[in-house]
Amino acid sequence: MAISRVWTDAAFRKRVVEAPRPALAELGIAIGADAAVRVVGSKGAPGDVDDPSLIQVVVEQGGGYAYFFIPSPRSPCAQQAAYGIIVARDTDDPALGRRVLRDAERALAGLAAQCEVLAAEAEAVA
Repeated sequence: MAISRVWTDAAFRKRVVEAPRPALAELGIAIGADAAVRVVGSKGAPGDVDDPSLIQVVVEQGGGYAYFFIPSPRSPCAQQAAYGIIVARDTDDPALGRRVLRDAERALAGLAAQCEVLAAEAEAVA
């Protein structure tokens, strides 16, 4: 996954913010049609070169939600804010892309499990 595209291609970053579902699919992150998705941007630190330098993707479905981050490879502060550690400093380092993809997969799997529990609870009450 070329996560650096989010930070090196301003038009693509705009699409991630304005139409996240198809843009994220291009990065290998598939979000189901029955889930709502929104993107929130912020800075990892005031001096970051990217504005925003940290993108949070929030996915909501069936009363539950999950989120994951896409931090700028150029911002150690954004990476530290997302992961508690500095994952990579190089824009082309694939380690950051793999980390983002794993986190997205975990978030979406967790949301699916949460929705199953909520649906089962609702069915038990009905």
